[in-house]
Amino acid sequence: MSEREYWFARRYPLGDSRQAVSPVHWKGFAMTAIYTVALFVGGGLFVYFGMNDQILIGVAMFAGVALVAGAWFVLTAKANGDPVRTVAEYKKDKQQRV
Repeated sequence: MSEREYWFARRYPLGDSRQAVSPVHWKGFAMTAIYTVALFVGGGLFVYFGMNDQILIGVAMFAGVALVAGAWFVLTAKANGDPVRTVAEYKKDKQQRV
């Protein structure tokens, strides 16, 4: 049985109240890049509609893109995140393999 492939890991050790995660796999970094691009697209839509005197449509477009992209990012990060190991442990393991 193979070990599960995690895309994200905890930034702080177990027992810490903070729940932040960071990417530790190329798929996690790609997902973060896609999320960032989606926010830029939403911002571009906001600017485009704002410049054409349709600011409410621009706000709605940005809010919709940000909501969908944010929900996708959070849910995928939770589903593919390592609940036990931290980023520091992944870095230490990577250095030992080299």
